[in-house]
Amino acid sequence: MLRVRQTPARGHYDKPTIHAILDASLVGHVSFVDEGMPVSIPTAIARIEDGLYLHGNRSSRMFKLLAGGVPVSVSTCIVDGLVKARSGMHCSMNYRSVVIFGKPHLVSDDEKPELLHEIVQKLIPGTKDDYRDHLAKELKATALVRLPLDQASAKIRAEGVHDDEEDAPLAHWAGVIPIRRVTDAAVPSDDLPTGVDEPVEMQQQIQAMLA
Repeated sequence: MLRVRQTPARGHYDKPTIHAILDASLVGHVSFVDEGMPVSIPTAIARIEDGLYLHGNRSSRMFKLLAGGVPVSVSTCIVDGLVKARSGMHCSMNYRSVVIFGKPHLVSDDEKPELLHEIVQKLIPGTKDDYRDHLAKELKATALVRLPLDQASAKIRAEGVHDDEEDAPLAHWAGVIPIRRVTDAAVPSDDLPTGVDEPVEMQQQIQAMLA
């Protein structure tokens, strides 16, 4: 099991905590070594059961390597607040993060269509039955890989200021500035047909996901 070494008290290893952070994350940074060089690429992620799914163009460098089972690390982080202390060294952030290590596995063509539907629902909740089905050429061009979550850990800071005791009397403001992720009003496509309703329920579900 991957363990948190820096400030280990902030480490969390239970599935509900790890799953909740991944479900609230839209992007993961996929890191691997290619031809002796470290590479990190941000990409959309979706957790389904006990696996993290990544999808993209099968001809891309990253997905050629992922399909071959190259070892990877995927990390994601949500910033929940800025922590302003009385000293620069104690200024910090409140956050929820997950780091995963492992070897991805290519998803079979039989499983891919339904899993891609599930990924769309994860990335944009409330879209079920509100888009056309995948085309054969789209499925052929798309690689889908699964990374198991058996080597995953979360790290969370949800605390106030930790100033040195001797700095407490200093006349500098100290505290936490919370950060929230919110959606704005939906902007319809210019060519949207008349009579198509505004996606109110979809926006509500997306906002719930971002909380």
